[in-house]
Order: sequence, then C-alpha cells, then structure tokens
Amino acid sequence: MKPALALSIFLMIAQATALAHQQVPSSDQDIEGHAAVEKVIGNTMTGTADGVPYFAYYETTGTVKMQRGGEVASGQWSRDGESLCEEFPDDDDETCYTIRLNAGGMKGTMTDADGTAYAIEILPGNPQKL
Repeated sequence: MKPALALSIFLMIAQATALAHQQVPSSDQDIEGHAAVEKVIGNTMTGTADGVPYFAYYETTGTVKMQRGGEVASGQWSRDGESLCEEFPDDDDETCYTIRLNAGGMKGTMTDADGTAYAIEILPGNPQKL
C-alpha cells in the first residue's frame, strides 16, 4: 500500500507543478496594447523623427511634453482601446499609435495608423526635466 500512496503523491505534485508552469506568463514575450501604454505613462519615450532626436514625457495627468531639437511642445495624450493617442495644438488631428515593447519594456516600436513603425526607447521618469 505504501508504494501506491507514494506514487499517488508524486503524480499529484507533478500535476500541480505542470499547472503552475502553464499559468505563469512567459517573461520573454513582447509587451503590447494596454500593458505597453502603461509602461510609457510617467516615463519618457525617445527616438528620432525625420532624423531629429526627440524626448516625450507622458505625465500621469494626460499631458505630454515633447522636446525636439531646441523646441518643447505641450499636448495631450489619451488611450484609444489598445493605442496611445497624442494631440498637439499645432497639429490638425489626433494621432494614435500601437506600441510594442520588448520583454524588458524598454525598447520597441510605435506604429501609426498608416503602418509606419518608429523605433523607440523608454527612459525612466523625466530625465530631460520636461
């Protein structure tokens, strides 16, 4: 009777371990949608646009401040489902982007509605003091 009990306990432990591994999300998967937008909020996104470096700080209040070259512009950001949208006073329309970050959440791409992807990096906080 003891070998059968030991085997039953072993199988229960093996099953529990297998279930636990299935429920743990993989840490090597890209971050997309709402989770990627959350990584941006309260931090600074940087990249280049038309060959000019930019820094955009996304305040938790919904304000985005962008430094490009020597100029700083202030606008509003919002969420549209799984996208991050921006609107600046000197632009005619709001622009929305889908964001995809690497597993570490620090580098990735933002893609506009036309399918143009831009390389981005997320810097913690507001290092440019925008």
